[in-house]
Amino acid sequence: MIKFIRKMFNRFFSNNLSLKLISIIVAIILWFYAVSELNPEITKSITDVPIEIINMEKLTQRNLTLTETPVSSVTIRVKGLANDIRKLNTSNLRAVLDLADIDWVGTHQVELNIEGLVPREVKLERIPEISLTINEITTKIIPVEIQVNGSGADGFYVHEATAEPRTVSIYGAKSLVDRVVKGLVNVNLDKDESTIAEAHTIKLVDAEGEVVESEYLHLRQDTVMVTIPIYPIKTLDVKANIIGQPAPGFYVENIVVDPTQVTVNGYTSIIDRLTTIQTQVVNIQDETKDVHATVELEQENGIYLGPGQPSKVNVVVYIKESIIEKEFTINEIALENIPEGFQAAMGSLDLPINIVLKGPYTIITPLTNQSLEPYVDLSKVNVDTSDFEPGIYELPIMFRIPDKVDIIRVSRDNVEINIWPDNDSDENPQMDIGEG
Repeated sequence: MIKFIRKMFNRFFSNNLSLKLISIIVAIILWFYAVSELNPEITKSITDVPIEIINMEKLTQRNLTLTETPVSSVTIRVKGLANDIRKLNTSNLRAVLDLADIDWVGTHQVELNIEGLVPREVKLERIPEISLTINEITTKIIPVEIQVNGSGADGFYVHEATAEPRTVSIYGAKSLVDRVVKGLVNVNLDKDESTIAEAHTIKLVDAEGEVVESEYLHLRQDTVMVTIPIYPIKTLDVKANIIGQPAPGFYVENIVVDPTQVTVNGYTSIIDRLTTIQTQVVNIQDETKDVHATVELEQENGIYLGPGQPSKVNVVVYIKESIIEKEFTINEIALENIPEGFQAAMGSLDLPINIVLKGPYTIITPLTNQSLEPYVDLSKVNVDTSDFEPGIYELPIMFRIPDKVDIIRVSRDNVEINIWPDNDSDENPQMDIGEG
């Protein structure tokens, strides 16, 4: 029976060639139709395909770097038969960003190599690209600025903060390095009473004070040592440091300092023992006049003047001349203005005369007995009157005393003067006076 059917079938096809061809074509069409209906070609978007960067070291070797971190993932579109697409394991997909061929500064459109497209019949609809900006690697030295927030305790002075080192070096993408103008360190105070010395992290900031951060911008050191001296405050009297002595006969009447007090701060161990602060030396050796000087204050190591306090003070040393007394012994007195036609003589028992003068040292000291020039003025005796008679007259002793000198006491104020006419030359008036 089977042989019969096969024979009939072969006879049918051998006798109808055109029909055979039509049947084959219809069969093919039916096959494609079945395939397209049951396993069609489709396109699909796959999101969050992770990007992996390779050959970064080759970029660095050319002294180049990225300016910002690329996106971490990409969306791709694949096409293929539905059955093949369904077989795609998306967890094995990765987008490789290869930097090996980048060798110039600027913006690049770099194709991503998508790995993990299995089965192979699944294809990318288009190759994904990513935009990269490439800079040269550069270095710059920037200052470190310390920003102090808060305050010290009452009665304590907070000095300016210092950083060690005062500058730091940064390196990285040129566009990022160029933005940075300084390194900023923030330190918070909370009524502190002692010096702060601690390490603090540096932030990089631009001209507007905005923080500049990037994995392509680096510090050669991340911290600096910050020192903020905090010392107790104290008010001290200012003491003038006077050396030497005024000239002989002079003395220091008073010393005036302006200002009389200053506010200082410093190490507790020094502040606690201080009650005064001295000026630099003011030398008054052999001075005869007031001494005016503007001098620096002598500051011990570890002591600092408070804000607004003067580093110099005015010193006035008032120097006065001594007033002294001196005794003189007068053994000779001149007779002046003897009337014409008369002679005069003083009794020998009237001498010596002691006199005590008082006055400035420089005037009194050089005076001698002779420099006083004691005399008696006989013009006080009027010989022209009708009642005048020669004889003994008591007249005051006169002295030529310098200005500013006073007579304190004298052993006698008057002396006896014998006046006689010239024609009585045989008479010895001095002897007569002496004999009383």
